[in-house]
Amino acid sequence: MEINKEFDQAEHRMIDGVPSALSISDFNLWYDNGGFQALKHINLEIPEKRATAFIGPSGCGKSTLLRTFNRMCDFVGGVKVEGLIKFRGEDIFKMDANALRVHVGMVFQHPNPFPMSIRDNILYGPNRMRKLTKEEGDDICEQTLTEAALWDEVKDTLDKSGLGLSGGQQQRLCIARALATNPDVLLMDEPTSALDPISTLVVEDLMKKLSQNHTVVVVTHNMQQATRVADKTAFFYLGELIEAGPTKELFSNPKEKRTVEYLTGRFS
Repeated sequence: MEINKEFDQAEHRMIDGVPSALSISDFNLWYDNGGFQALKHINLEIPEKRATAFIGPSGCGKSTLLRTFNRMCDFVGGVKVEGLIKFRGEDIFKMDANALRVHVGMVFQHPNPFPMSIRDNILYGPNRMRKLTKEEGDDICEQTLTEAALWDEVKDTLDKSGLGLSGGQQQRLCIARALATNPDVLLMDEPTSALDPISTLVVEDLMKKLSQNHTVVVVTHNMQQATRVADKTAFFYLGELIEAGPTKELFSNPKEKRTVEYLTGRFS
């Protein structure tokens, strides 16, 4: 499947001089055929080639919004959406979902390598897009595994199963697999929650580096992690976006009472 990666740039919004990769306008989402509203009138700009963190207590809607960016909500029955989410000026709900997911990759909470070789994990997406030569496949493997800080550890074992790697290595393999289609946006849903502290620091450093060339959006319950990796942070509570802004500013001088209460541990 050949994917056209050209998009209309005319509708790019700017955030402090930085183009917006994703624009969310008065967006609402319901589960259970309208029985439960998970997201309420969300308005948010996600800056391009920056890291944005979503924080907030469990059940506040942050993962729901993240997964909507690449249409994961399509796999859930009884979901209703209203409002706009635009990727580079295009309504994501009018785009072909498979084409959207080439541009908007996803890394999940728990490492989920496919039961196949490291090489086949990496090339799973590119091979579905078009037929690759061996040389092209080799280049993609080396490039993406290097970008995911894993190449030196696995370059001699590419034909071995990805399931044989450690937990931290598996998560970096999943990051490399997501990068193999060269996405513009990389979504990360609590990507370090199942990792040990050393592996967590490796992935955090990776997130910062990746945001130089990709738009990174990460959901995290770890507020310290948000301060370490994110340029912008958005705080959600009970399906509402309470406050969003530059990370340092939001943590040092929050404007909303509920943000202050969450950051100071008065509720969780």
